[in-house]
Formats: sequence, structure tokens, C-alpha cells
Amino acid sequence: MAGLYQRLDRWWPEGSIGIDDTCLAYKDRQYVTQRPNNNILFYSLYRGSAMGGAFGVAVGAKLAAPRRPVFLFTGDGCFRLFSGSLGEVSNLGLVVFLLNNETFGIVEQGLRKVLPYVGTAHYHSRLDAVDYCGIARANNWDAIRLAPDLGNLDEALDRATNKSSRSLLIEVPVDPNQVLGKNPRLKNL
Repeated sequence: MAGLYQRLDRWWPEGSIGIDDTCLAYKDRQYVTQRPNNNILFYSLYRGSAMGGAFGVAVGAKLAAPRRPVFLFTGDGCFRLFSGSLGEVSNLGLVVFLLNNETFGIVEQGLRKVLPYVGTAHYHSRLDAVDYCGIARANNWDAIRLAPDLGNLDEALDRATNKSSRSLLIEVPVDPNQVLGKNPRLKNL
């Protein structure tokens, strides 16, 4: 994931808008990149912990500025909360990076801190495997699953910048045990 975030930070098209959902992205991307990027304005929607809420913000950003590239980082748990609306925005040209770790990752990492005496089996944070690219394609989106070694990242980024009006889902396989950055909100729990 660190390699992906670093490559993206060198790649962002000028004038882009980025949105982080309530998932690992809001802490990990910022931890890896450390500084704002002049080519993209990022908005992180972790306040209130409204999982999946960033999707509506991304749609609104694209409707407000249709010529600007809009990128959404969301988790597989968040995606399950808004995926029923994909069909209505299939022709907006949104680009969604779906971080698939088959878990409510931010929840599990938080529970390890706030409930250290409870075994992870009781967190109810695991998600069954789902064909996210298949869901996207069934809703008239383009979709690609990144290889774990990022061997097809250039292909995915080419698709993301081809100026198509068709929305694109880029599924990113993530190790659920990987922790890149600390969650600053855990101090307050």
C-alpha cells in the first residue's frame, strides 16, 4: 500500500479532487505521503464515522466540476453501503479505489485498542469475499483489480485518465494486518 500511495502521489492529474472515506485510506494515505500535493485537493470524511458517506461527496464533486478528475478512496465495508447506487452514476467518470481487505479494517484496528481483552473473533469485523469488479461491471462501470505487485497499475491509471465518461472501479487487494499509519482518533476513545 505504501508503494501505491507513493506512486499515486507522483501521478495525480492537475486539478484533481480526492476524497477519503471512513476507511484505512484516510490515515494511511496521509501517513505515507505526509504533505499535500499541488495537483489534487483531498477531503477526508472520517468525522462522524459515516462509513460510505464519501461516495455522495464524490458524486457531488463530479457534478459540480464535471471536467475535473474525481477520485474516491473507500473500503470494502463502506462500498457495501452505497453499491446499490452505482448504476445511477456509471456515466460520471468517477474513479473509485476500493481497498479490499475483507474486513472492517479501521474498526478492527480500533477495537484492538479500546477492547484489548476481547478476542478478535468477537469483533464481527470480517467480511466475506465478494466480486467487487463484477458488481461494478453489472452496473455499467469499467473495473480492474490491481495485482498485489502493482504490475498492472499503469494500465489502471491509463484507464483512469482516458477522459471516458464511464466510471471506473479499481479494486486494491490489501493485507488486513498491515498498519501504515496510526489512527489519531484512537487517542480519544
